[in-house]
Order: sequence, then structure tokens, then C-alpha cells
Amino acid sequence: AVVSTQSGHYGRERDMVYASHKQQLEGEEIHPTWIVCNVSCEHPSTPEGTSGYTRATIEVVLYCQTICDKPNPTSRSDIKCKVTYSASVNPGGWAPSAAVRAISQREYPKFLKKISSFTIDHVKKSPIKF
Repeated sequence: AVVSTQSGHYGRERDMVYASHKQQLEGEEIHPTWIVCNVSCEHPSTPEGTSGYTRATIEVVLYCQTICDKPNPTSRSDIKCKVTYSASVNPGGWAPSAAVRAISQREYPKFLKKISSFTIDHVKKSPIKF
């Protein structure tokens, strides 16, 4: 389980406890497809209500498909990645719905830029493994 705390924009700070699983999917595809799932859970080391934070809950799926037009790619420019991201986040407690929408609209594009940059930086010097 992962414990994460975040300062609150409105009201109390939040914490989350969640399990995370990453797996390469098997199938007939030549190019790898990965899925990452994060889901809130309970953990005995961090029972809800004992941290002083409001407990937020999440259900997140990140589905990454490798797309390549060439059967044997020779460079990273020959490879693309299609990402499907779905998240359900309950901040817990109370917050004005307009504030939650405003924060979501601001933070979601930041998240997409951050994960895209991280992925590109992480693989740009790595060998192609298929």
C-alpha cells in the first residue's frame, strides 16, 4: 500500500492509501501494452481517522499501448504510445463543487504534461526492447 498526503486547497489536508499494480498485458500483439491500476484500500499501519487528514479515495487506470508502423523499428521516432487514462477521485470531506471542478481543470493538464515529459525522458536513451 502507498500512503500519500497532499495539502488541501480548501479545508483540511488529504491523505490516500492505495494499492498499485502494473502489468504487461499478454496477447497476440507484437508491441507491448501495459496497464497500471491504483485503487484505494485499507492498511493496518494507517487506519482512517488517525492521521489528522481527511481520507481521499481513488480508482485510477492507465492503459498504455505501443504503436509502431514498422515491423522492426530502428529509432524512438518510429514508436508512439497511445495512453488512455481514467480516474475517479473522491476528495473526502466537503469542498464546494465549483472549487473541485476548478482544481480538476487546472491540475489535470499539468498531470498530463508531467507524465508525458517523464515518459519521454525515461525512455529516450533506452534501447527498443521488441
